[in-house]
Amino acid sequence: MPGFLRLVTICFSIALFFVGCREEKRAGEVPTVSLSTYSGETFTISPRDQKVSLIVFWATWCRPCLMEIPTLVRLQDKYRDRNFRVISINIDDPEGSKTRAIIEHFGINYTVLSGSDEITHKFGGVYGIPTAFLIGHDGLIKDKIEGMAPEEMLDEKITAEL
Repeated sequence: MPGFLRLVTICFSIALFFVGCREEKRAGEVPTVSLSTYSGETFTISPRDQKVSLIVFWATWCRPCLMEIPTLVRLQDKYRDRNFRVISINIDDPEGSKTRAIIEHFGINYTVLSGSDEITHKFGGVYGIPTAFLIGHDGLIKDKIEGMAPEEMLDEKITAEL
């Protein structure tokens, strides 16, 4: 029995180690990051922006990500005059050929940035897409939304921060 107990202890320790390595950022300040737009400009996200922001990580091959774009366009239109913005960070198309076509096809009216795994780690980890972070006026991450969210839910969360 002592050998079994030792094995369980070792397995438990290993599991705790890996759980600790997957550090998620659910609250706290949004990281300061500077990324490129697909038109070649630099765009900086900072906790000092004083805007309510919905930052969405997505990829061109992700069907739910593409299905969510019309919702994001509507939310940007609806709340742009209330100090709100949508920012999307693409993680799979650094050259932008697919992304530019998607921007045009959907008439995207919000900022689209080119990201990387390094950027997802700065946000505490993105383990599935789409993943969105709602940032308050105070620069704090208010919510992490994993998966395609219903428009009504996003609307409610955004208006609560405005």
